[in-house]
Amino acid sequence: MKILVVPSSYPYPGHPYAGIFNEKCVNVLKDLCEKVEVMVPHPYAPRLISSLSPRWRAYATATSFEIRNGVPIHRPPYFRIPRLASAFWSDRGAFFSSRRKARELHSRVGFDTILSFDMIGAGGLAWRLGRDLGISSSGWATGDDVRMPTCTAHGRVVIRALQRLDLVFYQSSELFQVASRLLGSSHAMTTDKHIVLPRGIAQPPLLSKETIRKRIRQKWAIEHDQILVLSVGRVVRAKGIFDFLEAASKANSQNPKLNYMIVGSIPAFDETNAVEQTLKENPQLKQRVKLLPACLPHKVWDYLCAADIFAFTSHKEGMPNSLLEAMAMGLPAVSFAIPPVLEIDAGKGALVVVPAFDTEKFSEALLQLAASPRNRHQIGQKARSQVLDRFMVQKNMATALKRLSYVVENHDRSTCRGIGPQHKSA
Repeated sequence: MKILVVPSSYPYPGHPYAGIFNEKCVNVLKDLCEKVEVMVPHPYAPRLISSLSPRWRAYATATSFEIRNGVPIHRPPYFRIPRLASAFWSDRGAFFSSRRKARELHSRVGFDTILSFDMIGAGGLAWRLGRDLGISSSGWATGDDVRMPTCTAHGRVVIRALQRLDLVFYQSSELFQVASRLLGSSHAMTTDKHIVLPRGIAQPPLLSKETIRKRIRQKWAIEHDQILVLSVGRVVRAKGIFDFLEAASKANSQNPKLNYMIVGSIPAFDETNAVEQTLKENPQLKQRVKLLPACLPHKVWDYLCAADIFAFTSHKEGMPNSLLEAMAMGLPAVSFAIPPVLEIDAGKGALVVVPAFDTEKFSEALLQLAASPRNRHQIGQKARSQVLDRFMVQKNMATALKRLSYVVENHDRSTCRGIGPQHKSA
């Protein structure tokens, strides 16, 4: 199968961690398919704007074409006015800017289908390009992309994508339910078109865990008898970064051997400055908490080796990949009881779940795990087994391809009978 992948974001020099899980999925698809290419429209960064804004300076580093891990990446530029009509720029605007490049690629490659990652930033583009090229289109609902009020411009973009894509995957059952409410009772969520399927994570590498643990902890000045609590993810309020700090402060007052590492700082794209100010105002906590920059994917596995407990305080997720990676390494985790986390655990006791946004309970859970190496080991083993069984990207991408093949075959038959979508009608 030949697939044109249309993600909402993909790594580039100015932001090498943007859409990193999109890239991981693409790398797996590359090995499973005859041909995979990526097209991710990128905001055009005028020199004046890019000189004034760190974010737009990062945008300006994106090249129109590159090959990453053997996959051709195309970034047609599109004009975008910051904070104005963002739904238009990511939907129709991106389509008008990308149509010519898509036609050129299709004439050379002959794609069988288009697959989007994200319903807002890519779903509309995918179905429009599919109609323009006369091929099927599918998409993955990944998280906040479907959590849109129906009365907003973004909500209407999502509704059109959900209706007009030939196949939609959902990272979790919660996202499926959110999409169902968005479409309303008049739209049937048929199981042949709407499918719950997490994208999954890569298989953990074989590592010399003890050697890596010792090296990283020495680098971070963590003693062998101290407990290291690790958080990995975007440093923003919606990911619970300030809840994490509050829970850490409460736990630290009772157990001074607890240390905390936050990995994921990207000042131009997050709330790093606010976090640093919070730590500055709490000198005792500042001594125990370190804030590290976002890192390349392979480094995360090393950091997980160094930790004793993983903390996940996100307020909402499509499917929490950083949590899945920690669990896959056998690291016991404490998390707020948000729907996808409960879906991961499935009542197996594979992680410690506390009421959402209750930092008091979160700190208590950290203290209890810190006091019991046996519990940490038992929970970590359950976590690893649960994730390896249900959330591996190689397995889940192969399942998705079977569904995509069926959609392509049906689309081709419909087109041959003259009842398929009309070209250039997007």
